[in-house]
Amino acid sequence: MDSMKKAGLISRCVFVSFFLLAISCARAPIQTATQSMRPYSKKLVWQDDLSYESLLYAIKSNAEFLEKSNKKDAALVFGPKSVRQQEYADALKMVLGLADGKSKEEFLQLLSEYFEPMQVYGQSSWGEVFITAYYEPVMKGSREKTVRFSQPIYGYPKDMVIIHFGDFIESLPHIRNKVKTDVFEQKSQKQILRGRMVSNGSGRTSIYPFYSREEIDKENSPLTTSEILAWVEPLDSFFLQIQGSGTIEFNDGKSLRVGYTAQNGHPYVPIGKYLFDVIPKEDMSMQSIKGYLKTLPTEEQQKILNHNPSYVFFESLKGKPLTFMGTEVNPGRTIATDYNFFPKGALCLLEYQKPLFESESDNKPSDWVNSSRLVIDQDTGGAIRGPGRVDLYWGKGPEAEQAAGVMKKLGKLFYLVPSDRTLELVRQLKGNTLP
Repeated sequence: MDSMKKAGLISRCVFVSFFLLAISCARAPIQTATQSMRPYSKKLVWQDDLSYESLLYAIKSNAEFLEKSNKKDAALVFGPKSVRQQEYADALKMVLGLADGKSKEEFLQLLSEYFEPMQVYGQSSWGEVFITAYYEPVMKGSREKTVRFSQPIYGYPKDMVIIHFGDFIESLPHIRNKVKTDVFEQKSQKQILRGRMVSNGSGRTSIYPFYSREEIDKENSPLTTSEILAWVEPLDSFFLQIQGSGTIEFNDGKSLRVGYTAQNGHPYVPIGKYLFDVIPKEDMSMQSIKGYLKTLPTEEQQKILNHNPSYVFFESLKGKPLTFMGTEVNPGRTIATDYNFFPKGALCLLEYQKPLFESESDNKPSDWVNSSRLVIDQDTGGAIRGPGRVDLYWGKGPEAEQAAGVMKKLGKLFYLVPSDRTLELVRQLKGNTLP
């Protein structure tokens, strides 16, 4: 995954997984992408609650990225059906070409004619997904350490070592023979370990797990090989790591955009589950967690934060944040899912409940309304695991933070796959009249 170090920056470790504690899944677990969805035979309601321009841009840029990728022959797996990445891109481009001069409603009709919906395996039933959201925070900071801005934003640690566990399984038979099940082997081949090299002083070097959050954030931090990009408030640093990217504003009017570059290899642990005695489950949100932590002395804050040993490192960004698959994020259009089950670069229809607020300062929505929109699966996250989880990128700034912080509702997700007729038409048109 480090070969895509810029990818997945926003979704990398998303705090909202603590909501999963309130939702149980009694269904038998699935193991492969071929089990993750099935054809949906009922009539789908094709609606979209965002602008037509943003929809066309998201689909066009996604198709172009797929086409320029070095994985054109790779298969996008939609449960029992697979489509080559190049052909999927061609199908998107064909529909975009046919939509020239047409209205949004006419474009949605075209999609319904050329693409077929696939229903995901879901949370507790087919199609059902648990939806959360993430965003890009904006915070105040400093280029130097101050009393207020006391927490460093670290760059990539120069002494971090990446171990490709899958390569060891593949190359060393005695390790491979110890893998007891095909499922474990399949998952292990995708795993990497992150460690640090330690010399014993006699010319020999050992590798140990990389430092945890508690070790990194203690007063005499052992993390000395990372560049410090900026200094921010401790809570802002913690939630920046959860979101994966953000903008730091300095007193001189200049700003710095940072994004995910690496993680310390420790598991993401949601701190919300340690706060149920002070925040009821139904009121649990990013805002409520932040509000409570701000009432605590610094040492008490840190004790709670240390429950999550995962730590994220950043790099300076010149453009927009990048997703796991390497595309720029599209506000309201990009979703994060488990890449073990769902295809990156695929167009989807998301049915969800949208929060409404009476004022920009409200921490709780005044109402929820049923809505739907077309989204593209481009991202993933440390907390987005399983066939029933979706994380929606809401956007940047306070308004996005307000909505993303309270998203924790069930909805429905459908993947859109070109029909056999569409694929045949694409093959006939390829090289002739495709836009």
